[in-house]
Amino acid sequence: MNVEAVSFKKFYKNKENIYKNIMLISKRSRQIIDKRFIEMESLLNIEDTEQLNEIDTDIIGKPKSIALAMDELLDNDLEYSSYADTNAEDEK
Repeated sequence: MNVEAVSFKKFYKNKENIYKNIMLISKRSRQIIDKRFIEMESLLNIEDTEQLNEIDTDIIGKPKSIALAMDELLDNDLEYSSYADTNAEDEK
């Protein structure tokens, strides 16, 4: 596994707050984990050994959820709204 450090300049680029960024990454990471868990639950009824071996190799080859979430944030692929944004819209 190749581990790289993320520079603070890259992390702050077009972003407002480091704490908000960390919360966004952690919530997105949890979504990815939950999606993978649901996929694994759907495969519990497989009885063929060859299919189970294929599943094991698929799990091992997947990147970490936190790395995916970080990449999505840095590439501006995450869409989110904050509580302050929804309150401002309600007042208008």
